[in-house]
Amino acid sequence: MVEHVSSEVLVDRPALVGRLAEVLGYPLTMIVAQAGAGKTVLLQQWADTVPDLPMAWIDVEPEDDDPMRFSRRLLMALSSIRPEVAGLAHMSALGGGGLGGPLLERLGTAFAAFPESVIVLDDLHHLSNGALMADLGRLAAVLPPQVHLVISTRADPPIAWSRLRLRHRILELRQADLTMTRAESATLLAKITGREFESDLVDTIVTRTEGWAAGLQLAALTLKFQESPAEFVAELSGSERLIAEYLAEEVLDALPERGRMLLLRMAPLDVMTAELVDHVLERSDARQVFERLEHESLFLVAIDPQRTSFRFHHLFRDLLRYRLRSEDPAEKRRLLGRAADFHLARGELTPAIEYLLRAADWDRALDAIMTRGSDIFERGEMRTVIRWITSVPEHVRAGRLDVQLELGILVGMAGETVRAVDALDRVARHPNATSGERVTADAWISATAQWSARPESTLRAAERALAGLDAEPGIVLPDLMRLTTPALMRTLATGSGGRSQFLLGDLAEAEAWMDRALATDGMSYPPFRVGMLGSLALLHAWSGRTVEAELLAVEAIGCARATSLLSHPIIADAHLAQAMTAYERGRSDVAGPPLEYGVISAEGNGRTQMSWIARLVAAHLAGLEGRFDDALELTDLSSTDAASAPAPAVRGRIVAARMSALRRSGRAESALRLHEVERGTLRVAPSVVLEAAAAALAAGRPDAAKLLLSDPAERFRGERPRGEAHRLVLRGWIAALEGARPSALDLVGAALGQAEPHGLVALFLESDPVVLDLVQEHAKGHAGFAEQVLHARGTADPAGATGAGVRNEANHGLTDPLTERELEILAFLPDHSTTAELARMCFVSVNTMKTHTAHIYRKLEVSGRSAAVARARELGLLPLSRSDPVRA
Repeated sequence: MVEHVSSEVLVDRPALVGRLAEVLGYPLTMIVAQAGAGKTVLLQQWADTVPDLPMAWIDVEPEDDDPMRFSRRLLMALSSIRPEVAGLAHMSALGGGGLGGPLLERLGTAFAAFPESVIVLDDLHHLSNGALMADLGRLAAVLPPQVHLVISTRADPPIAWSRLRLRHRILELRQADLTMTRAESATLLAKITGREFESDLVDTIVTRTEGWAAGLQLAALTLKFQESPAEFVAELSGSERLIAEYLAEEVLDALPERGRMLLLRMAPLDVMTAELVDHVLERSDARQVFERLEHESLFLVAIDPQRTSFRFHHLFRDLLRYRLRSEDPAEKRRLLGRAADFHLARGELTPAIEYLLRAADWDRALDAIMTRGSDIFERGEMRTVIRWITSVPEHVRAGRLDVQLELGILVGMAGETVRAVDALDRVARHPNATSGERVTADAWISATAQWSARPESTLRAAERALAGLDAEPGIVLPDLMRLTTPALMRTLATGSGGRSQFLLGDLAEAEAWMDRALATDGMSYPPFRVGMLGSLALLHAWSGRTVEAELLAVEAIGCARATSLLSHPIIADAHLAQAMTAYERGRSDVAGPPLEYGVISAEGNGRTQMSWIARLVAAHLAGLEGRFDDALELTDLSSTDAASAPAPAVRGRIVAARMSALRRSGRAESALRLHEVERGTLRVAPSVVLEAAAAALAAGRPDAAKLLLSDPAERFRGERPRGEAHRLVLRGWIAALEGARPSALDLVGAALGQAEPHGLVALFLESDPVVLDLVQEHAKGHAGFAEQVLHARGTADPAGATGAGVRNEANHGLTDPLTERELEILAFLPDHSTTAELARMCFVSVNTMKTHTAHIYRKLEVSGRSAAVARARELGLLPLSRSDPVRA
């Protein structure tokens, strides 16, 4: 929102405004200058010259360092230009609650429909979040030529603009440019003081202040009350900081005592309204006070077009607060307390809590914090409340078990699992803890299952919580964010127990726990319902029950949409279930979007196990497409530490996927050696045994495969239908190698029968040509699913990964065509992402990404990225940029 400053302090600066008239000729404009240099005023003056130019203006505040808040403000500002952009708000939490990949992608698409327009980020120096800064860099990269970014800041942001600078694509105004000329300075002095000064006096002031707008304004305010201006000007000296402090003190000291005290007593307030000032200062003329202060140019700034909310200029406010704190600290605390009372009476908890914390009124602050409800969880605002609680000295909150419990819950939701479990466990073991507090602590410890490499510990916590609830039917639980009723804790512990069982690999028990959770009363709470439906969908996809998985995932996403939870990290399970279902059906072409959403949702609060499952799906898709090196990269566990390791069930599937990539790339013996390593673990996953049998067959050792498959069939049925169908495929492969063709056909036919209701195409595609030949023979007498497998075999084209050719007409113009993977990476090159960012988006290491890009440059016969993009556009492999010349 554009801030409105009193017209009495404004000086027209036509030369600078003329410079800003060039904004529409550059993708980026930066105004970098110190506080008080007049950056905002200049931007306002320029904006007034282009009233018909659509403009999204954000006055950046310190609170915007929260990616969730900033992304929401950005979308709201952009919706003033194109209202449909507001519909992207559900994506604003993806990627850590902020500007994630999907949101940037959708914004890039939306920007194409924008008219000539400007995005203004005023006071960007309030942002320090490195990830948010990186996202801003990427945002600038997706802007089309007709959308221009304008930034004002006190310091250069940590964003690499060198490419734009080298191409002269940045308009920059700096401190020297904003220095006020002598004529402007004279006009400003005359406006504020109401009198003209001799030329020499003006020259001295301009020299001493070096044209610094705030210094000139402060000097003018002081001169307004000086009987001997020449003496004051003669003594004016020192650095800009000292000048500001000295002049501000002079302004205050020159005021009547009553006026000075009024300003000091208003200083503790952040955003001032007439009602707030009247309440805090116990008066009834705040509106007149605002008018008088504006008239006297006493650094009052209106922050809304209706001029109902105001603040002091930051430098002036800071001085006032310093003076009040040193002169009357008790009065400062009293005023802050009254401001808190005002907001509490109106249910405005956020400003009330901020005032109480600044007043060091710790007990009242904690009491207010503890009244916050479940919106903290639903809106993803955990970080703010964590900051509030940890602002209170630890010795004050140490005796409040309710506060320790809430802090543990919040840091757990935010992904700090070790810290969360430690805090919750301390409460559970505290000698003064009630049985209700222990149950609550255990229930929320169990909720960390998806972050934990040791799900057996979260399962035990779930069992303890449920035992506590069963032992004491009338148990009283502490009321924390309205999320700790007995019904909700039973739902949470039961659902978390199901997730723990899943991660341990006991799928039957996991399903039983999850079904019980869905039948509990607490499942009416939308986030719990969305999460549990998604988890059950993922469990079914894991087993190959794709139809149930798809239905449950759609139900979870529909519920999330109806309850405004599409941007909540809890939706990750449903997206990953959809991606895994697409893989199982051999549809790598539709698995990408849900996988990307799942990754970013899981990373939104650091759910390690969900991130591992996302890597597993990405590895499966790479293997399905014949990108075996990528699959091996994704399944490399060699550098994983114990805290971030995959849970047992996930580890088993990852090892199996790695064995499959090794076998299918001609390294069956390496796959078997990996199986030998796994046999040293406590329990070998069924998927690893099945892949070991496949590796033995690929190595020409059917007897070894038979031995591996001799385990009781029930072991493989635990993951039915996938495990059972996979075992039948392998037995058919054995029969074929032994010359028992009829038996082989029967076994593969039985496998097809098991797989058909669920569309399990991938397990056939990943088997062996021997098996696929049997499928082809089976298809001669049985139309249907066998033909579907064969069709998928034709479209998967694993050979494409080795550069044998890609079905792309434009690609045929190359002597050595790009592979599908290389085409995928080529599409990312124009967005200015770094190699590390590209690697992260494509689930590969930096070294692998460098290898891919080197191959792209070689095949395109260029030496670097810009040249590659240009050449690809010439060939039609990339769309033309809107800034490219039209070619005949």
